[in-house]
Amino acid sequence: MRKTIGLSLAATLAFGCSSQEANNGVNPFTQPMENDGKADSAYLNPDGFEVEVDLEGDVTGSSYQLADGPAVLGQFALTYFRKREIMYLESLAEDASADDRVEWQVGTTWYTNATVPPTATRKHWRLRGLNSVLLFAARAENKVGTTFTAKVPQKPFSVFTDAAKTCADDDDHIGLDSSVYWYRWEPEQTACKIPMQDLKVTISKTFAASRTVVYPEYDQLVADKKVTTVILFGQIDDGAITDNETGMQSMARYARWLTEAKWKAVTAPVGKRFEKKLKGDVTFQIDLYSPRDFSGLGDYAHFANFQKALTEHEIVAWDGHSMLGASDFWSRPTYPAGYQIFLYGGCLGFEYYVRPILNGKGGKWDKLDLLSSVIEVSASANEFAAPAIAKMVWALEHNYRASWRDILLTIRNNVGDSTFGVSGVRDNCFSPNGSRCTR
Repeated sequence: MRKTIGLSLAATLAFGCSSQEANNGVNPFTQPMENDGKADSAYLNPDGFEVEVDLEGDVTGSSYQLADGPAVLGQFALTYFRKREIMYLESLAEDASADDRVEWQVGTTWYTNATVPPTATRKHWRLRGLNSVLLFAARAENKVGTTFTAKVPQKPFSVFTDAAKTCADDDDHIGLDSSVYWYRWEPEQTACKIPMQDLKVTISKTFAASRTVVYPEYDQLVADKKVTTVILFGQIDDGAITDNETGMQSMARYARWLTEAKWKAVTAPVGKRFEKKLKGDVTFQIDLYSPRDFSGLGDYAHFANFQKALTEHEIVAWDGHSMLGASDFWSRPTYPAGYQIFLYGGCLGFEYYVRPILNGKGGKWDKLDLLSSVIEVSASANEFAAPAIAKMVWALEHNYRASWRDILLTIRNNVGDSTFGVSGVRDNCFSPNGSRCTR
């Protein structure tokens, strides 16, 4: 398991995962990338289902805190379910008091945050339409109306005061305080005695698994005869960035792989650039940004490089720390209008960053495919992004015969688990035999 590192940044806490670069490893760019022949389910994860769920419960707190209560309790539920491998909920940290997400029951009527009568008491609430992933055994529960319960506190704002360490796990990488208690929430410890409630979580929507094979929008990638890719290697280790830092080592190994596979090194405006001419006179370009070019989701000094990476590349891979509860760095940039593939390698990318990136793309899934993990990432970009990109390179040389399922299976074989899935691909139009739809 990749290690967590806490870095205090403003009101948030950096959270990350790392892996050691012990040797050169198996180079995916020199390996055969033929498909395994399995049928395609068209779902975003070969071992799971995506659903929408509604949350419903009570909250107690000061009047000025209550509007934030549902989102805070949602974070406790996120951790409760994730640790038990039941489901993986999207994070609500940035939606604390969003007027269009939270509803309050007053009598028999439900009101949004903005329309609650001034004299009404806010206690019973619901949040509707949250994205969630069910993996492995839990996928059998993929039915509308199925309910789950999460043990959460009755008083979420005073847990640290009321419980101290008694209801928290022993993950000392994340310093315990009131702002991060939800992440270390462990209510079933014998010493945990604070008042709790069973938060109700109900599946409200399922998505039919199409039998049609779905692919990346290869036609859009190659329309200008060039595919532009960037891998952002963030800083993993604490302290100064040296050549021995884990992110620097990951980038060095990636560069060695491309050199071994006969990719040509060319001048780059940032970092290192490699190119290879493919079938159909298509140039595939890969830029490698080191931690010195952009160290992480709090590196304001190099934000211009982060913006450049997102603006100028069709495939964007992030290999670095996430921010506990979500950073605004994926909400800050200006996103290009064209089709992009994001390979998000930070921990809990599905829970934290699917919506901010989608919002950055104008809410248009037809211009975005987004790969992410539902748990703490157990691999670097060299284990998840390199095989994915190598598979896409292979596809461009073999009549586009690599679907998203093929790519996900390649990642699973390299990473060793099925925690990576891809969002936004169900209605992709491209197929090697012609468009599946009319744009």
